[in-house]
Amino acid sequence: MPFVRRLGFIILLCCSLKVVAAPRPYIVDVQTSAVEGEYFADLLALILNASKAPDEVIQIRFAPEQISQARWVAGVAQGKGNNIIWTMTSKAREQTLRTIRFPLMKGLMGYRVLVIRKEDEEKFAKVKTQQDLVKLSAGQGLHWPDTNILRANQFYVLETMAKENLYKMLTAKRFDFFPRGIIEIPVEQDLIRSQNLMVEPHILLHYPTDLYFFVNKNNDELAARLEKGCAIIFKNGEFEKFFSGYERMTAAIDFLSKHKYLIIELENPLISDETLKASRQYWIEPNKKP
Repeated sequence: MPFVRRLGFIILLCCSLKVVAAPRPYIVDVQTSAVEGEYFADLLALILNASKAPDEVIQIRFAPEQISQARWVAGVAQGKGNNIIWTMTSKAREQTLRTIRFPLMKGLMGYRVLVIRKEDEEKFAKVKTQQDLVKLSAGQGLHWPDTNILRANQFYVLETMAKENLYKMLTAKRFDFFPRGIIEIPVEQDLIRSQNLMVEPHILLHYPTDLYFFVNKNNDELAARLEKGCAIIFKNGEFEKFFSGYERMTAAIDFLSKHKYLIIELENPLISDETLKASRQYWIEPNKKP
């Protein structure tokens, strides 16, 4: 074969190989504007990379601004792209969206301490039962599933849009306590201190729930990828390693293990039987470390 023809063949072959080997972007859009250090975005990347094709590169696009849960749920329900939301589950959300039944925090979102005014510490120290606690009022966010869970358990609940407003309303004595997840408290300490509030030291609410990934009802391809990726990282131990690498998670487990609380168990009528059944293998046991 003449040199020039051979050289042309080699160039053509290299170009063909380059085209075949070129990575294909797989793009998903998520609800948060926090690009780095975000537990859920990092977990999503781990799950999608576990189930991707060899020639794919996962790209996660972050929203330019935060929007309300209600708006994002509506956006995923109406959208046609690879939109993903992570939020607390409810039967209504599971009817609107497709649930990936893998609890993202092993059920830790169901453990709630009470933020109260410092001058009310003695009043809460007298609480011994759920019946005692329902005599006091709670504050929760508008559109949060927790709001309806508390109401279903006979609590009087006041609502507003943002958690910052709820802390201000608590200080202003609009209600008596603000239940917060034990994984949320560490990142809200500044808000608590700024409003001269405290975490009540002996009462813990618990109900079965957690955050899950949700996608559009008709996006079977994305749902299948997420379900496959979740199964892979759970089986090979990558999820346990990932979970244990976040101080908020391990601190929450230590918190549950070391503190003696009056645990008030609440019913959660919002969680579906299917999600509850699928989640049980993942639930955390508070007396065990991950």
